Amino acid sequence: MKKTASFLWNMIGSSCYSLSSVLYLMVATRVCGAEEAGFFSLSYATAQLLLSIGRFGMRTFQATDLNSQYSYYEYLVSRAFSVAVMLVLGGIYSVASFDTKYIAISFFVVAMKSLDAIEDVYHGRMQQTYHIEQMGKSQFVRNLYTTICFSVTLVLTKNLLGTLIVSVVTSFVLCVALNNFIIKKFTLVNEKEKQVKVSSVIKLMKSCMGITLGTFLSLLLYNIPKYAMEGVLSSEYQTYYSILFMPAFVVTLLCEFVFRPTITNMADKWFLNDYRSFYRAFVLNVGVIVGASAVVTVAGHFIGRRLLEILYGVDLSSYKAHFIVLLIGGGVGACVYLFYNVLIAIRHGGSIKTVYAVTAVISILTVTPLITHFSMMGAALSYLLTEVVLLVFFTVILLTIFIKKKKSE
Repeated sequence: MKKTASFLWNMIGSSCYSLSSVLYLMVATRVCGAEEAGFFSLSYATAQLLLSIGRFGMRTFQATDLNSQYSYYEYLVSRAFSVAVMLVLGGIYSVASFDTKYIAISFFVVAMKSLDAIEDVYHGRMQQTYHIEQMGKSQFVRNLYTTICFSVTLVLTKNLLGTLIVSVVTSFVLCVALNNFIIKKFTLVNEKEKQVKVSSVIKLMKSCMGITLGTFLSLLLYNIPKYAMEGVLSSEYQTYYSILFMPAFVVTLLCEFVFRPTITNMADKWFLNDYRSFYRAFVLNVGVIVGASAVVTVAGHFIGRRLLEILYGVDLSSYKAHFIVLLIGGGVGACVYLFYNVLIAIRHGGSIKTVYAVTAVISILTVTPLITHFSMMGAALSYLLTEVVLLVFFTVILLTIFIKKKKSE
């Protein structure tokens, strides 16, 4: 019964989180117009990139810290530091890139995404203590509130900056109050868990540094086509690409509800040397992700693009092929994300940053020629190429680890 509840609530919470990004852009496009929505989209993409700094790659590391190598409060302190760095970098980026009111809008978009990083450390604790159903409930409530608050306030005021300020402040209060309540009620935080050693915090952040660099580079890879388009195509293409790309990104996020409830248990099986159960869970996760991605791609071909036109109020008839390419890339990206988390869970995450660094070089070298020759289709092809390269790298690494482990037995 508990497993069913965990799966259902994780699915509901992950779905709400994934769809919130879609709704933000949809409401901004309808209320603010394509040009200002394009700016919002670019700022949101940058905020998503900086979120990797805020989260600092700790979620899967914390959830699979089965022996409590670090205390709960040490995770909290390290997260407070990483979120502060995220906000500082967001402020520097905003001042350096924009002027007038757009500086404040850009910063508060980053601040809104920082809530995900704050919430993430609480969810890591819930997952570590096998309270995934509470994690899903928390994620559902907070994201539902933020989405409704953002949408209603923007529709009523037509003021994007004011809307962001109201959403950030009220959602922060809800996030901290709700998650602290759940932590106190469902997870036992004893005196040992409240201890904080500076040396341990530093060691924890050093342990996650490579994962953070890999995550940052992975999100940079998502956004390289958007940044490359900025220098080649006009601003409205940012909006069109973001609308078409959003379902592909959501495919990856939605697939989290498939493997997130299992990742802690998979780590447990790995370190208990129960490799048969581990491989069975791994293959099952891959199969479900591939099947779900295929269904989404087919559905996207027949009804997805038209549904986006209705939701966003724009004409996407010229971008049928672009949409399919992006959806396929989203499915490949979902498998990449699973492999990435498995590597962290079994403590073989050291190769992640190297893989993403090499792939980033390939992407940077190919994206501009692709966009120059194929316009927005070049951006879609660049995204697909990037995900395929990552999948090949991670597949080779995991197979090597599995083969070595089998030989060692």
